[in-house]
Amino acid sequence: PLQLLLHQGRIRPTREAVMTYFQRAPTTLFNAKWHILQGTVDLYWACIDAAHAALMKQKEMPPAPKEIAAVMQEKLVTKGLVNKKHVKSMDKFYKLSKLILHRERKEMSGKEFDALYLEARDFVEAMRKIVEAK
Repeated sequence: PLQLLLHQGRIRPTREAVMTYFQRAPTTLFNAKWHILQGTVDLYWACIDAAHAALMKQKEMPPAPKEIAAVMQEKLVTKGLVNKKHVKSMDKFYKLSKLILHRERKEMSGKEFDALYLEARDFVEAMRKIVEAK
C-alpha cells in the first residue's frame, strides 16, 4: 500500500529512497554489458550444437568442443561438405567463449556482437545443409 501511494505521488520520496533507487543503476549497467557477453556464449553453443549434429549425420561421435574444429576439418572439409571458413568460425567461437568464461573478455560492442551473430547464423545454416541432406 505504501508503494502504491508513493507511485501515485501522495507520499514524497525520502532521501534514502532516492539513493536506494540510484544505487541500482551501476549494477544494471553492468548487467547490460554482461547480457551481450552471455548472448555471445549462446552463439557459441548454437555453433557447437549445429556442428555436433552435422558430425553425427556423418556417423561421427560428437567430440569435445575443443576438438570440433579439427574433426570438422578432417570429416567435413576434406569431403567438400563445408567451406574451411566454417572451421575457422568454430575455432573463433571456441576461443572467444573461453575468454568470456574466464573473464578475460569483459565487454563487447553491439556492432561486434551483430557481426558474430551473422557469422554464427551462416555457420548454423551450413550445418543445416549437412543435417538435412539425404
